[in-house]
Amino acid sequence: MSPEKKRMVGLWEREVGRLAPKHFANAVMASQDFVHSLNIQKRLRKHRGCVNTLSFNADGSLLLSGSDDRSLALWNWEEAVPTFTFHTGHSNNVLHAQFMHLSNDRSIVSCAADGEVRHSKIQQGGCVITDELVELEFAVHKLAVEPGSPHTFYCCCEDSSVWLVCCRISSRSVLHLHCISFVADFASPPV
Repeated sequence: MSPEKKRMVGLWEREVGRLAPKHFANAVMASQDFVHSLNIQKRLRKHRGCVNTLSFNADGSLLLSGSDDRSLALWNWEEAVPTFTFHTGHSNNVLHAQFMHLSNDRSIVSCAADGEVRHSKIQQGGCVITDELVELEFAVHKLAVEPGSPHTFYCCCEDSSVWLVCCRISSRSVLHLHCISFVADFASPPV
């Protein structure tokens, strides 16, 4: 049986439930033919600097990118065209950005090397209102949006700190969560 036919049979078996997804994934990852078939499908070009972050909205229809040019771009990734771009207000490289849940893709949080965490709200007509939520002494590298919450997310910083942020208009609050560093001894079982 040709490698192409084996892939098609494997795909069919996975789709009808005769092959576990894990077994299919392992077979595909080990396939030289599959690896050789990979190539660039589309190039999304808009930013004027290194792109540091990519994330999808909840239904996967939009892709959000952030860059060293301090802007965010929303993409129709299937057509490889930006649908909307805006400057975040950050004074240094955007390191991460996420759509907030339950916001109809109009609420975005971003963090940057300038130590700021910003909340951008896209208004009707394309106007963007951006608020600075947090300004820290160290770069803020990652965000984690709380599942199901349109207001709450976490951010982590270069100084080993983690912050819980609530961006409600009436009661914006930021809580510093202390991190405890420890060294685990994996050679001996816990007592």
